[in-house]
Amino acid sequence: MKKMFLFIFTFSLSLFAFAQQASFVTEMIDAEKATYGEVSYLSAVYQGFVDELASYDEAVKALQKAGQIRADVNKDDNVSFRELSRIMAKLWDIKGGLMFRITKGSGWYAFRQFKIDGVISNDTNPSKKVSGVEVLNLYTACQQKYGGNE
Repeated sequence: MKKMFLFIFTFSLSLFAFAQQASFVTEMIDAEKATYGEVSYLSAVYQGFVDELASYDEAVKALQKAGQIRADVNKDDNVSFRELSRIMAKLWDIKGGLMFRITKGSGWYAFRQFKIDGVISNDTNPSKKVSGVEVLNLYTACQQKYGGNE
């Protein structure tokens, strides 16, 4: 009886955690323009700065505290490819070229590094605001290129 109860409890808990992840992915797919809150949540959860139940505001604050995003951004601001590249470069700890290292991972040089590495296509505009699908595509491409055997 105890084993059955423990199994049901553990199963229910895992379903709840999975529902949080599925809800986030669904929101990202539906997002016409991705926000700093959504991108920060993805990055902060992956890096272990916040748990999966954290709010977008908490995720933004965690990345600001870690120095991975500017202090003046709001969770509702839209993200450009340049800024998304900066966040993803920090997430995946990209070493980059000389200028990337000199500028301590500026968005422009992160964007250029991703182009060089073939993670972003050459015709992508760095100022374009990204959609949720583009965020997930870049995340997946980075995971395949830089993620190792996780």
